[in-house]
Amino acid sequence: MKNKTKIIGILNITEDSFSDGGKYIKLTESINHIKSMISDGCCIIDVGAESTRSGFKEVSADKQLNRILPVISEIKKIKDTIKISIDTRSSIVAEAALREGAAIVNDVSGGSNDKDMFNVVSKYNADIILTHMPKEHLIGTNIKCDDILKYIEDYFNNLIKQACLSGIKQKNIIVDPGISFGKSGDDNIKILKNMSRLVSVFKRVCIGVSNKRFSSKIFNEIKDDEMSIASLAVSTLAAYNGIEFLRVHDIDENQDAVDVAWKTINS
Repeated sequence: MKNKTKIIGILNITEDSFSDGGKYIKLTESINHIKSMISDGCCIIDVGAESTRSGFKEVSADKQLNRILPVISEIKKIKDTIKISIDTRSSIVAEAALREGAAIVNDVSGGSNDKDMFNVVSKYNADIILTHMPKEHLIGTNIKCDDILKYIEDYFNNLIKQACLSGIKQKNIIVDPGISFGKSGDDNIKILKNMSRLVSVFKRVCIGVSNKRFSSKIFNEIKDDEMSIASLAVSTLAAYNGIEFLRVHDIDENQDAVDVAWKTINS
């Protein structure tokens, strides 16, 4: 029997994230959103202070920490059983957050941005989400390859070897294929159609499509206020295919989609 898919709630404390930039910069706004996510059934909150939208700019470790650490403190006050994930490419930010009680590091650079990241994750025996985000994403273009699945499988196999050589336990590694990160619509769809293959190869897989227009073939008739429709469809499919984590903005409806899929599988 598959394990039930877990929802990771996104908390972007940034000015420029593509979906919710600027909404939760103030601590009071973050606190209200945290309470809402927990009320909706979120068991993991992913806190990030650096946007990963196409062409994003680096945010200093000090600026990230000034925003992240007070939020971690508030999450623990509100409900100390909530798992905290830190969305950062900086080992300095990761270590400070892990020291304060975070359990997961979500590194969209796959550890390539900071040579000390793997050592820090190993030191705290933390889980790490390794994302495939090619350099093309930084300049708003897409990678070109004959077979996106083989491409990312080779990428993750090499990356996992590096992580394990740095002392990270393989059971602590989660892979995220990086939907919409430097990939064409066709490649995004191919990845989503083959989620079960990724699970069979890597076991622990995270998918994030929340509010992303990952294929013009799907979204050419969908308005901005209807974006959640695609997220719910993917969440249902992901749960059916054994994806361990879904990173989403809207907790309540995505949790419902996972629940329906779970009950259907086990009925």
